[in-house]
Amino acid sequence: MTYDIPLTPRPFQQLNRHDRQGRPVPFGTGAGTGTGGETPARVLTASMLRAHHVTAAETRERCRPGGPWRMLLPGVFLLHPGPPTSEDRLHAVLLYTVRRQTIPSQAPRGATGPGVHRTDAMITGSAALALHGLAGAPPLPALEHIDVLVPATRRLRSAGFARVVRSAEPPVPDEVAGLPVAPVERALADAVAARPDPEATARLLTAPHVAGAVDR
Repeated sequence: MTYDIPLTPRPFQQLNRHDRQGRPVPFGTGAGTGTGGETPARVLTASMLRAHHVTAAETRERCRPGGPWRMLLPGVFLLHPGPPTSEDRLHAVLLYTVRRQTIPSQAPRGATGPGVHRTDAMITGSAALALHGLAGAPPLPALEHIDVLVPATRRLRSAGFARVVRSAEPPVPDEVAGLPVAPVERALADAVAARPDPEATARLLTAPHVAGAVDR
């Protein structure tokens, strides 16, 4: 089963911008971001960049040490300088799992076509519990890894901070902050499996379920 959920809710702006002297403006620096106070997409895949005429050579150049971009996960890039936020990391993990990547844009919830990415993955484990607002779950910035649940048939490996968890029968995800997130019960099981610490497990099992949001 796949889910049509916008993985990058920010509006997309032109990547190859130039100043008045014709020099390229590094994307993500805050210059030339358009009108109306819109914020450009912060995390994109290599295929999305190619669709907007950004070559692999240009991407490599911008990802050099001291450059304005960096590769967060294989084929997934952060398009601004500085460390990624928790939201950046969550979107990067989901984009890493996308089967067919498309150009992100603002799209109505439940819509299909350009701007809506088809994924059969969902955030699970401790990150999902934090998104659900479970007391006792570690805060998102403290997580070394973000667990992502995929069908057992997917040939996808863990990479960087994306830790792949497989299931023969994945549950239907909840939508939290616009992201596909495993239900609390499944997320709790994956969190316990990944953290064999008895005290941490006890805190999770006894924590009340409260409303939460993405912690940046």
